[in-house]
This record gives sequence, C-alpha cells and structure tokens, in this order.
Amino acid sequence: MGEYLSPGEIRDLIAWLCSLNQGGGKTAETKTPTILDPSTLTALNSSQKLDPALLKTGRQQFLLCGACHGQNGEGTAAGPPLAGSEWVNGPEENLIRIQLRGLQGPIKVKGQEYHFPAGMAALAYQNDEQIAAVLTYIRNSFGNSAPPVTAASVAALRSEVGKPPVTAAELVSPFPSDTASYPEDVPASYSDVSSPGKYDQLKPESPAYKWINLAVSSILLLGFIVKLALRKTK
Repeated sequence: MGEYLSPGEIRDLIAWLCSLNQGGGKTAETKTPTILDPSTLTALNSSQKLDPALLKTGRQQFLLCGACHGQNGEGTAAGPPLAGSEWVNGPEENLIRIQLRGLQGPIKVKGQEYHFPAGMAALAYQNDEQIAAVLTYIRNSFGNSAPPVTAASVAALRSEVGKPPVTAAELVSPFPSDTASYPEDVPASYSDVSSPGKYDQLKPESPAYKWINLAVSSILLLGFIVKLALRKTK
C-alpha cells in the first residue's frame, strides 16, 4: 500500500484501524490519540531517512527543471506537472532514463495527455550524484512520496547516454492497471469516460457466453409463449 498512499493517508488509516474493536467483550477505554506529523515519517518503501544535504543539492539542481515544470512542480506550457505524477512516483529507472536521454512524444500524466513538439532535452552532463539528488528531491516534494534515487542506480544506466530520446512507450508503465496489456479487440463499451480505469480489471467476455445467453433467453421466451397459449385454450 505504500506505493499508493501518502504518509498522511497511512497515518489516518492506522488511526482508524486502531479505533476498531472485535466486539464480544468490554470496549477498551478510549484514549486520546497522539497526533503524528506526516513530515516526520521516512520516505515510503525506504528503510533509510532522507539526507537533508541530498535534498538541498536536489533543490538547487531543480531550479533548472523548474523553468519547464514549474518551481512547485505544477507544470507549464513547456513541461508536464511533476506534482502527483505517476511517473515521478513510479519506477526510478524511468526518471533516470529520461534525464540521461531526454523525452520525445506524448506522455499521459494524471489522466491528461501532454505532447510538446520540442520534447525534453537530455541532461546527462550532470554527474551521477547530482542526478540522484534532483530526482530524489522531486520524488519527495510537491506532495510526492517515493524512495530516494541513488548515484549507483544512475551509474548503472549511464550506457543509455547518446541514445535517441526515450518515449513513454519504452518506459515501464507506472499505472497499476495498464490497459495496454489487454487484448486489442476489447469493445469500446468496456471504457467508461466518466470514470477512467473504473473497469480496467474486467476482461472481454467470450463470444460463447453471448450465444449461451441468447439460447437461454430464447427458451425462456418460448416457454412463456407456450404457457400463455395453454391458458387461452382453457
């Protein structure tokens, strides 16, 4: 659940669970809960605390990124938002590859598709520590909460430098239910524009079920007609 909930949401969930009792016995004495500040929690899925010096370096490096993505990660006419972005909170290798190779083509962020003709330029001139710092910063700022990126992870993908800009299709999907993995012949009726992804877990029904349903409906209808005819003859 740490991949999907913010520290504040986890705190609220734990507080609610602690308020429950299994019944059948005397209700425990109600105690005043201790208020926990989510900012004191460590990054989700990370056993180590974030290094303040690392975040400071990342904040300085982000001044350049903010020119296109907004200094608060809100996005601009030149770059998609980083605040609450599935890509920012998703697999770290996506961000590293984008940083080393740049990004070209459309990309969907929080349900909206962005396509900037100029794309994003590669920023491979930064060293491994600087890239790790800025990526860790954006993954733990603007409401985001994800494990830190290490310099070793960046170094492991340095061989990507010099390759053409990466596209969203080449990256690891950060979406829990990626409809791209479903058969191409999924009927349009399975999509719900009012609630995107609402029925992503459903699979197209087999054509055999349609024939079975048609046969059963026909038998029931025929039985009703026969029954009605017998009543009239009486």
